[in-house]
Amino acid sequence: SHYFITLFLLLYHFVCVRGAQVEQSPPSPQSLIIQEGEISVLNCTYEDSVFSYFPWYWQYPGEGPAFLIAIRSGSGVNTSEGRFTVSFNKSAKQFSLTITASRPGDSATYFCAASAQCSAGPCSPYPNLQLRLQPNPAV
Repeated sequence: SHYFITLFLLLYHFVCVRGAQVEQSPPSPQSLIIQEGEISVLNCTYEDSVFSYFPWYWQYPGEGPAFLIAIRSGSGVNTSEGRFTVSFNKSAKQFSLTITASRPGDSATYFCAASAQCSAGPCSPYPNLQLRLQPNPAV
């Protein structure tokens, strides 16, 4: 039987409260429904060139966000861990998460973040977009 996997993407910027300003843009796609085994690509863009660390998180319903994978702007264009790859395009100010061989367990809410390498103390999450999980009528 075929499983449909629903991926939701939320964008969170992590900014220093020292006065860094962030211009936000919506991530794409905001929701994605794919079949098991397919490749999923989630994209995020950012505006502030001071950002240098770009982590991805995922969250299951009823649980808190969990770290998934990250890339630093000076570490190359791709970082992979298992089926997950994060790609970084500095000139386009975009970073992407690719999931190969998608599984039903990948159905979650995904968060992208951008950080300006500040210590944990003076940084705080800045919410940009909130989405609600909706049941997939095709399943």
